Amino acid sequence: MSFSPGLAARSILTLAIFVAPVALAQEDDPLVSDRPDFTESAVTVAPGRVQVEAGATHTETGDSESQEIGEVLVRIGVARRLELRLGLNSWTRVDAPGRADVSGLVDASVGAKLALGETLGWTTAVLLGTTLPTGSSELRAPDPQPGVVLAAQRDLTGAVSVGANLGYSYASAGGARFGESVASVALGVGVAEATGVFFELYGTVPASAGGPETYYFDTGATYGFGPDLQVDLRVGFGLNSAADDFFAGAGIVWRR
Repeated sequence: MSFSPGLAARSILTLAIFVAPVALAQEDDPLVSDRPDFTESAVTVAPGRVQVEAGATHTETGDSESQEIGEVLVRIGVARRLELRLGLNSWTRVDAPGRADVSGLVDASVGAKLALGETLGWTTAVLLGTTLPTGSSELRAPDPQPGVVLAAQRDLTGAVSVGANLGYSYASAGGARFGESVASVALGVGVAEATGVFFELYGTVPASAGGPETYYFDTGATYGFGPDLQVDLRVGFGLNSAADDFFAGAGIVWRR
Protein backbone atom coordinates (compact mmCIF):
# COMPACT_ATOMS: atom_id res chain seq x y z
CA MET A 1 0.00 0.00 0.00
CA SER A 2 1.42 3.41 -0.95
CA PHE A 3 1.69 6.16 1.67
CA SER A 4 -0.31 9.33 1.09
CA PRO A 5 0.71 12.46 3.08
CA GLY A 6 -2.72 13.95 2.38
CA LEU A 7 -4.46 10.88 3.79
CA ALA A 8 -2.27 11.03 6.91
CA ALA A 9 -3.14 14.68 7.48
CA ARG A 10 -6.88 14.04 7.06
CA SER A 11 -6.71 11.06 9.42
CA ILE A 12 -5.09 13.10 12.19
CA LEU A 13 -7.58 15.95 11.80
CA THR A 14 -10.47 13.47 11.85
CA LEU A 15 -9.09 12.00 15.07
CA ALA A 16 -8.98 15.48 16.57
CA ILE A 17 -12.66 16.05 15.75
CA PHE A 18 -13.71 12.86 17.52
CA VAL A 19 -11.34 13.15 20.48
CA ALA A 20 -11.95 16.80 21.43
CA PRO A 21 -15.58 16.44 22.65
CA VAL A 22 -14.57 13.81 25.20
CA ALA A 23 -11.95 15.96 26.90
CA LEU A 24 -10.53 14.37 30.01
CA ALA A 25 -8.28 17.25 31.03
CA GLN A 26 -9.07 19.65 33.81
CA GLU A 27 -9.90 23.20 32.76
CA ASP A 28 -7.18 24.63 34.98
CA ASP A 29 -4.33 22.72 33.27
CA PRO A 30 -1.74 25.36 32.39
CA LEU A 31 -1.31 26.17 28.71
CA VAL A 32 2.20 25.07 27.66
CA SER A 33 3.17 25.79 24.05
CA ASP A 34 6.06 24.73 21.84
CA ARG A 35 6.46 28.28 20.49
CA PRO A 36 7.77 30.93 20.13
CA ASP A 37 11.19 29.61 21.14
CA PHE A 38 13.16 26.94 19.28
CA THR A 39 13.21 24.63 22.32
CA GLU A 40 10.40 22.06 22.46
CA SER A 41 8.71 21.66 25.84
CA ALA A 42 8.67 18.34 27.71
CA VAL A 43 4.91 18.67 28.33
CA THR A 44 2.26 16.89 26.26
CA VAL A 45 -1.26 18.11 25.54
CA ALA A 46 -3.75 16.47 27.90
CA PRO A 47 -5.98 13.66 26.59
CA GLY A 48 -8.99 14.89 24.70
CA ARG A 49 -7.59 18.36 24.08
CA VAL A 50 -6.47 19.92 20.80
CA GLN A 51 -3.94 22.76 20.73
CA VAL A 52 -3.24 24.82 17.62
CA GLU A 53 -0.09 26.95 17.41
CA ALA A 54 0.59 29.34 14.51
CA GLY A 55 2.63 32.39 13.56
CA ALA A 56 4.80 34.25 11.08
CA THR A 57 8.53 35.04 10.85
CA HIS A 58 10.58 37.62 8.93
CA THR A 59 14.26 36.77 8.35
CA GLU A 60 17.17 38.82 6.97
CA THR A 61 20.48 37.45 5.73
CA GLY A 62 22.78 39.91 4.03
CA ASP A 63 20.73 41.55 1.27
CA SER A 64 18.21 38.70 1.22
CA GLU A 65 14.88 38.63 3.03
CA SER A 66 12.30 35.92 3.59
CA GLN A 67 8.89 35.64 5.16
CA GLU A 68 7.17 32.50 6.46
CA ILE A 69 3.46 32.63 7.27
CA GLY A 70 1.51 29.82 8.88
CA GLU A 71 3.85 27.80 11.08
CA VAL A 72 0.76 25.82 12.06
CA LEU A 73 1.30 22.98 14.51
CA VAL A 74 -1.74 20.95 15.58
CA ARG A 75 -1.14 19.03 18.81
CA ILE A 76 -3.68 16.35 19.76
CA GLY A 77 -3.71 14.70 23.18
CA VAL A 78 -4.55 11.01 22.73
CA ALA A 79 -3.31 9.53 26.03
CA ARG A 80 -2.01 10.70 29.39
CA ARG A 81 1.57 10.93 28.12
CA LEU A 82 1.13 10.95 24.35
CA GLU A 83 0.24 13.59 21.77
CA LEU A 84 0.11 13.46 17.99
CA ARG A 85 1.53 16.39 16.02
CA LEU A 86 0.69 17.70 12.55
CA GLY A 87 2.71 20.53 11.05
CA LEU A 88 0.85 22.11 8.15
CA ASN A 89 2.56 23.63 5.11
CA SER A 90 3.67 27.23 5.68
CA TRP A 91 3.76 29.79 2.87
CA THR A 92 7.26 31.14 2.29
CA ARG A 93 8.69 33.93 0.12
CA VAL A 94 12.42 34.45 -0.46
CA ASP A 95 13.70 37.69 -2.01
CA ALA A 96 17.38 37.52 -2.97
CA PRO A 97 18.98 40.33 -5.03
CA GLY A 98 20.06 39.19 -8.48
CA ARG A 99 17.75 36.19 -8.43
CA ALA A 100 14.08 35.66 -9.13
CA ASP A 101 11.90 35.65 -6.03
CA VAL A 102 10.88 32.21 -4.82
CA SER A 103 7.54 31.67 -3.09
CA GLY A 104 5.35 28.73 -2.23
CA LEU A 105 4.70 26.11 0.43
CA VAL A 106 7.34 24.38 2.51
CA ASP A 107 6.97 20.74 3.52
CA ALA A 108 4.44 19.56 6.08
CA SER A 109 5.34 17.24 8.96
CA VAL A 110 3.84 14.56 11.20
CA GLY A 111 5.05 13.26 14.54
CA ALA A 112 4.38 12.42 18.17
CA LYS A 113 5.57 13.46 21.62
CA LEU A 114 5.83 10.95 24.46
CA ALA A 115 6.30 12.20 28.03
CA LEU A 116 8.84 10.06 29.89
CA GLY A 117 8.20 11.37 33.40
CA GLU A 118 10.53 12.98 35.92
CA THR A 119 14.15 12.06 36.65
CA LEU A 120 16.34 13.90 39.19
CA GLY A 121 13.99 16.86 39.09
CA TRP A 122 13.89 17.05 35.28
CA THR A 123 10.67 16.48 33.33
CA THR A 124 11.56 14.71 30.08
CA ALA A 125 9.93 13.76 26.79
CA VAL A 126 10.95 12.36 23.42
CA LEU A 127 9.67 13.71 20.10
CA LEU A 128 9.66 11.60 16.94
CA GLY A 129 8.65 12.99 13.57
CA THR A 130 9.38 13.52 9.92
CA THR A 131 8.81 16.07 7.23
CA LEU A 132 6.75 15.01 4.21
CA PRO A 133 7.65 16.05 0.63
CA THR A 134 4.42 18.00 0.11
CA GLY A 135 5.72 21.54 -0.50
CA SER A 136 5.99 23.53 -3.71
CA SER A 137 8.47 22.20 -6.26
CA GLU A 138 11.05 24.95 -5.58
CA LEU A 139 10.92 24.46 -1.81
CA ARG A 140 10.17 20.77 -1.37
CA ALA A 141 12.82 18.39 -0.06
CA PRO A 142 13.05 15.30 -2.29
CA ASP A 143 12.71 12.88 0.62
CA PRO A 144 11.16 12.74 4.11
CA GLN A 145 13.51 14.03 6.81
CA PRO A 146 12.95 12.00 9.99
CA GLY A 147 14.28 13.15 13.33
CA VAL A 148 14.24 12.64 17.08
CA VAL A 149 14.49 15.18 19.92
CA LEU A 150 14.99 14.64 23.64
CA ALA A 151 13.38 17.47 25.64
CA ALA A 152 14.00 18.21 29.32
CA GLN A 153 12.88 21.00 31.64
CA ARG A 154 12.75 21.87 35.32
CA ASP A 155 11.65 24.68 37.60
CA LEU A 156 14.50 26.57 39.25
CA THR A 157 12.22 28.78 41.36
CA GLY A 158 8.52 29.50 41.34
CA ALA A 159 8.95 31.97 38.46
CA VAL A 160 12.06 30.69 36.66
CA SER A 161 12.44 27.52 34.62
CA VAL A 162 15.00 26.07 32.23
CA GLY A 163 14.50 23.84 29.20
CA ALA A 164 16.91 22.04 26.89
CA ASN A 165 16.78 19.96 23.71
CA LEU A 166 19.15 17.53 22.02
CA GLY A 167 18.15 16.23 18.62
CA TYR A 168 19.22 14.50 15.44
CA SER A 169 17.64 14.39 11.99
CA TYR A 170 18.42 12.62 8.75
CA ALA A 171 18.25 15.74 6.61
CA SER A 172 18.26 16.32 2.87
CA ALA A 173 19.46 19.33 0.89
CA GLY A 174 20.54 19.76 -2.71
CA GLY A 175 19.93 16.07 -3.37
CA ALA A 176 22.37 15.01 -0.64
CA ARG A 177 21.59 13.25 2.63
CA PHE A 178 23.39 14.18 5.85
CA GLY A 179 23.01 13.89 9.60
CA GLU A 180 22.13 17.11 11.39
CA SER A 181 22.41 17.58 15.16
CA VAL A 182 20.54 20.31 17.04
CA ALA A 183 20.87 21.60 20.59
CA SER A 184 19.21 24.37 22.57
CA VAL A 185 18.82 25.78 26.05
CA ALA A 186 16.17 28.29 27.11
CA LEU A 187 15.54 30.21 30.32
CA GLY A 188 11.93 31.18 31.02
CA VAL A 189 10.88 33.83 33.54
CA GLY A 190 7.34 34.62 34.68
CA VAL A 191 7.19 38.39 35.12
CA ALA A 192 3.44 38.67 35.80
CA GLU A 193 0.43 36.40 36.21
CA ALA A 194 -0.18 36.12 32.45
CA THR A 195 3.19 37.25 31.06
CA GLY A 196 6.44 35.38 30.55
CA VAL A 197 9.74 36.10 28.84
CA PHE A 198 12.48 33.78 27.59
CA PHE A 199 16.15 33.91 26.60
CA GLU A 200 17.58 31.17 24.40
CA LEU A 201 20.68 29.82 22.68
CA TYR A 202 20.48 27.15 19.96
CA GLY A 203 22.39 25.77 17.01
CA THR A 204 22.56 23.19 14.23
CA VAL A 205 25.60 21.10 13.27
CA PRO A 206 25.90 21.21 10.30
CA ALA A 207 23.19 23.39 8.76
CA SER A 208 23.61 21.81 5.29
CA ALA A 209 25.42 18.90 3.64
CA GLY A 210 29.12 19.54 4.21
CA GLY A 211 28.22 23.03 5.37
CA PRO A 212 29.08 25.07 8.46
CA GLU A 213 27.50 25.14 11.89
CA THR A 214 24.98 27.85 12.78
CA TYR A 215 24.34 29.39 16.19
CA TYR A 216 21.61 31.79 17.35
CA PHE A 217 20.38 33.84 20.29
CA ASP A 218 16.77 34.88 20.63
CA THR A 219 14.41 36.33 23.20
CA GLY A 220 10.69 36.94 23.37
CA ALA A 221 7.55 37.15 25.44
CA THR A 222 4.17 35.46 25.79
CA TYR A 223 0.90 36.84 27.11
CA GLY A 224 -2.13 34.76 28.04
CA PHE A 225 -5.76 35.78 27.56
CA GLY A 226 -7.38 33.31 29.94
CA PRO A 227 -6.48 29.62 30.23
CA ASP A 228 -6.74 28.66 26.54
CA LEU A 229 -5.39 31.56 24.46
CA GLN A 230 -1.87 32.97 24.20
CA VAL A 231 -0.02 35.41 21.92
CA ASP A 232 3.74 35.74 21.53
CA LEU A 233 6.56 37.83 20.08
CA ARG A 234 10.20 36.93 19.47
CA VAL A 235 13.36 38.45 18.00
CA GLY A 236 16.80 36.97 17.45
CA PHE A 237 20.07 37.06 15.55
CA GLY A 238 22.86 34.80 14.36
CA LEU A 239 26.01 34.37 16.41
CA ASN A 240 28.31 33.35 13.54
CA SER A 241 28.74 34.31 9.90
CA ALA A 242 26.93 31.23 8.56
CA ALA A 243 23.74 32.01 10.49
CA ASP A 244 20.92 34.35 9.46
CA ASP A 245 21.59 37.94 10.49
CA PHE A 246 18.24 38.74 12.09
CA PHE A 247 14.72 37.37 12.53
CA ALA A 248 11.51 38.46 14.23
CA GLY A 249 8.12 36.85 14.55
CA ALA A 250 4.75 36.74 16.24
CA GLY A 251 2.23 34.03 16.88
CA ILE A 252 -0.85 32.73 18.65
CA VAL A 253 -1.79 29.54 20.54
CA TRP A 254 -5.37 28.34 21.04
CA ARG A 255 -6.58 25.27 22.93
CA ARG A 256 -9.92 23.53 23.21
